[in-house]
Amino acid sequence: MFKKVFAVLALVLLISCNGNGQKSLSKDDVAALMDEYFEQVKQNDFNVIAAYYSDKFYENTSKEDWEELYNRIHLKLGQLVSVELKSWNMKSVWGTSGSGKHFTLVYNNKYENGNAEETVVLFAPRGKNEIKIDGYHYNSKAFL
Repeated sequence: MFKKVFAVLALVLLISCNGNGQKSLSKDDVAALMDEYFEQVKQNDFNVIAAYYSDKFYENTSKEDWEELYNRIHLKLGQLVSVELKSWNMKSVWGTSGSGKHFTLVYNNKYENGNAEETVVLFAPRGKNEIKIDGYHYNSKAFL
């Protein structure tokens, strides 16, 4: 009996760690990061907001281009009023381009000038306690 309990505890410990003793990042960690992110959106300081995005994100869209687009989006939407997490999922990935966890979160957010559905893709590399935004998509009737 003791051996079975020990084996189960060892398995749980192995699953909860990423192999080098670090805690595996969870949905709660990602949600806390996004709570911080949306607080910065309310403060409207792009230089702070820009730090939440990954190098991979900036390989596809330069920081200058993203700042211009971000400002145009938020000019249309107005001030962020409330944030509501609609859905989320997590997928573990292993590969030559990087191993870790992809998180996709979908929000229904309320702004002064309308609502927006925002889809955020984040990546947490294996072996690092780091989460960055790799992709972001806005969908809103305020843009029409």
